[in-house]
Amino acid sequence: MNQYQYAVPVHVSDGGGVVPLKRVPLTSSEKENEYNEVWLQNVLFQEPGCLPVNEVDSAYSDLVPICRELSTSVGYIDILYATPRGQLVILEAKLWRNPESRRKVVGQILDYATELSRWSYEDLQREVSKATKRKGNVLYDIVAERFPELDESQFVDEVSQSLRLGRFLLLVAGDGIREGVSNIAEYLQGYHALHFTFGLVEVMVYQMNGGYLIQPHVLAKTEVFKRLIVEVPADNLTVMDESQEEKNARELNDWQNFYLGFWKELLSTLKLDDAGQPIPKANAVGNIYFSMPLQGGQSWITCYFLKSKNEAGVFLTFTRGELADRVYRLLEAEQEEIDRALGIEVEWQSYEGKHRILSSVRVSDIFDENNREDLLAFFRDRINRFVNTFRPRLKKIDSNQ
Repeated sequence: MNQYQYAVPVHVSDGGGVVPLKRVPLTSSEKENEYNEVWLQNVLFQEPGCLPVNEVDSAYSDLVPICRELSTSVGYIDILYATPRGQLVILEAKLWRNPESRRKVVGQILDYATELSRWSYEDLQREVSKATKRKGNVLYDIVAERFPELDESQFVDEVSQSLRLGRFLLLVAGDGIREGVSNIAEYLQGYHALHFTFGLVEVMVYQMNGGYLIQPHVLAKTEVFKRLIVEVPADNLTVMDESQEEKNARELNDWQNFYLGFWKELLSTLKLDDAGQPIPKANAVGNIYFSMPLQGGQSWITCYFLKSKNEAGVFLTFTRGELADRVYRLLEAEQEEIDRALGIEVEWQSYEGKHRILSSVRVSDIFDENNREDLLAFFRDRINRFVNTFRPRLKKIDSNQ
């Protein structure tokens, strides 16, 4: 791990005078207006743009501050951010004075990540609501205030996937981060089951004209560590060592190109019996979503690829909650009639409040051009069947709520 030395910034007055700025150290004082951890948290929450996120992992750009002091069973997360792509960022603003504090801070943020990886979207939503004292789908609402075109159902699915995979950006921001940062690699070795990126940011503060100049720098990030990344798609486990990471990043670009081209072709040739069904936009990920007429966008049809199993599928699902439970029971009461209307074999799945009605298929290789036409035909057929069967039923249920 490299350590960096930075020059002291200077202030140049209108008259040409040059004065080096005086650095203000982070303190453990709790006095009001003191430059301390709470002060730093407030600054980084109000202006996440000052964090050099792109230097750590550019995939986590467009940070939206969600809440401070998010309660978990292992403590309170200083700051939670989210991106419009459903990615989550955990930040701890801490003093960094000695080896004991380093181990404690890194261990703490990794414990937070481990805890969040056990949460569902509903668990996260509940705690965000408590922290912000707002009701509704607050996590989505906060991000949508900045990105009004954000699709709610897709956002919920993407956040759920981030939680399930333990895929987070973990940032420790603070002062006094000098010697010993190379030992961080040791702290990370026991957390292979999380697909996280870790960044260590030193935030230097200088007095200037009665205010402060903040100068954050990335001191360390996970790309320089020898580590294992564990990706957990559905029930499969894939372990990659660092030597494979660069190769897989290139392959990911190929996957994105495939997904974007496939969805564009599918949607441009899709002919539905129900002309009123909204059509989604193509994207460069392995899922697209067709909204269903249930209040608050709480139901949708997902079309997906699962590359680890060479599987493609279509399913109806819902946002977890009382409404989803009630609607699923109503549909389940008509299961025989619905199965006949669909005219295909489907799986009715219900587990811990998550309900799905699913049709899937497996091929030798989802990226093989020889399978493309069969996959296009599968999606065209299943989407039409699902829309014809579920859209009128959900519309009727919604009107009776």
